[in-house]
Amino acid sequence: MLERQEHPFSPYIPSDAIALIIGTAPPWRLCQNDNSALHEGEIPFFYGSIHNLFWYVIKAVLEPENPRWPRTKAQCENLLKRHRLGIGDILQSFVRQDQKAADDHLSDFSYNERLLTRIYFSHNEIKYLYFTGHFAGKLYLKALKMHGFIYRIPNEDKSKKCFTLNVQTADAIKSHTCQILSSPSPRINRSLEEMIDEYRKCFAPVIKATDELVKHT
Repeated sequence: MLERQEHPFSPYIPSDAIALIIGTAPPWRLCQNDNSALHEGEIPFFYGSIHNLFWYVIKAVLEPENPRWPRTKAQCENLLKRHRLGIGDILQSFVRQDQKAADDHLSDFSYNERLLTRIYFSHNEIKYLYFTGHFAGKLYLKALKMHGFIYRIPNEDKSKKCFTLNVQTADAIKSHTCQILSSPSPRINRSLEEMIDEYRKCFAPVIKATDELVKHT
């Protein structure tokens, strides 16, 4: 069965964010018009599925000494804000096959223009883009092209998990350090410990920048 769905969440980008986490789309349950389809313990927010490891991993990386896990949308937003992180998905609408969560069951995309507008047409300090999988990174580049942005990746090596992305805006060139993360989906055959170790290394520059800011305030 094919079903067109709209993305239910607006990007969450704190005013002082220096990094943005970008995925594709929530699972079918989180894209319903109300929360009646959610399983017990699920959060109506990005990566809110009880089967997804994202919030377990990101909490262990950013606040390993904090005994409390984010259990509500507000708690997730506060965790991100404390570390100058934003979050959003690159798809705005899509056709989903058989209510499946996997990216390969999504097609006929429209891209999240609101997300691009927040990044490139408002004042911000976003220097890092973290894509939760190669597919999210590829869609982001397609979205830039479709919406008329001129961009360049030095050496044109899009296969690397870490690369520089330069995007021409109206009055400047905006440069991002981009990182392809392993997907936090349970379909990926990696242990929680392996994912925490990977994410900790990838987010090290953001953690360092936030720590330095705290020291000077």
